[in-house]
Amino acid sequence: MFDVHAHLTDEVIYGDLDNVIKEAQTAGVRRFLIPAYSKNFWLRAKDIAEKYPFVYFAVGVHPLFIGEGDDQKLRETLVKHPKCLAIGEVGLDYVPDDSQKPRQTAWFAQEAAFAKEHDKPLVIHCRKAYYDLLEPLKEFGAPFLLHSCSCSREQVKPFLDLGAYISFSGTLTRTNAKKTIELARYVPRDKVLCETDSPYIGTDKVRPPFVRPAQVMEVAETYAKATGLTLEEAEKLTDKNAERFFVI
Repeated sequence: MFDVHAHLTDEVIYGDLDNVIKEAQTAGVRRFLIPAYSKNFWLRAKDIAEKYPFVYFAVGVHPLFIGEGDDQKLRETLVKHPKCLAIGEVGLDYVPDDSQKPRQTAWFAQEAAFAKEHDKPLVIHCRKAYYDLLEPLKEFGAPFLLHSCSCSREQVKPFLDLGAYISFSGTLTRTNAKKTIELARYVPRDKVLCETDSPYIGTDKVRPPFVRPAQVMEVAETYAKATGLTLEEAEKLTDKNAERFFVI
C-alpha cells in the first residue's frame, strides 16, 4: 500500500519516525510520499527520502505558508533529486475567508509554471476555492492530483475532464461521509489514490494528531467496501495509479 500524502517531516511524527514507519509496514504500508509544504521542511523531506528507500518527497509552498517565502535556488536543486516526484503541496485555501485570494492565486500560477517547466505533476490542496483553482489548471496541461478530496460530484467533474487524479483520506471513513462515499464511487477507478495526510486528517477510528500512515489501510478498506472491491484489489489498483501518476 502507498500512502501518497504523509507529513513525516512534522514534529509529532518526525520525533518517532522509525517507530511510525515500522507500525505502517506492519499494517501493510510499503511506500510513502512526503509533501513538503514549506521551505522549512524541504531538506528534512529529502533527508528522510535518502534514509529510507521506500520514501519519496515533493517540494512546494502550501497556500497558508506563502508568508514564509521561497528559496528558488534550493528548489531548483531539489526538484532534480531522483526521489523528488512532484511539486506540492500547493493550491488555494479560502478558509476562513478569501482575503488572501489575489496573493494565493498568483502564487499558485507560479507553482504550476514551475511544475510544468520541470515536467513534474502537481499535488494540490484546495478548500472552498474549486472555481478559482479550475481556471489555471485548464492551461496547465500536466498531471495533477487533488489531495484529500471531498467535494461534490458536480465540483469534481470538470477536474476529471482535465485528467485529474483524486486522493481520498480519512474523511472517507467517517460515519457521516455520505457525500465522499458517493464521490469515491463516481471517480474512475484508474484515477483513485489513498492517503492519510497524517497527522492532520482523522479517520473514523483515529483522531488528529494521532493519525499515522498505518491508517491508510482504513482508507483503503473503506474505499474497497464502497466500490465492491476486495482490499487486495483496492491496494493493487491504487498502487498502480500512484506509480502511473508519480512515474515510478
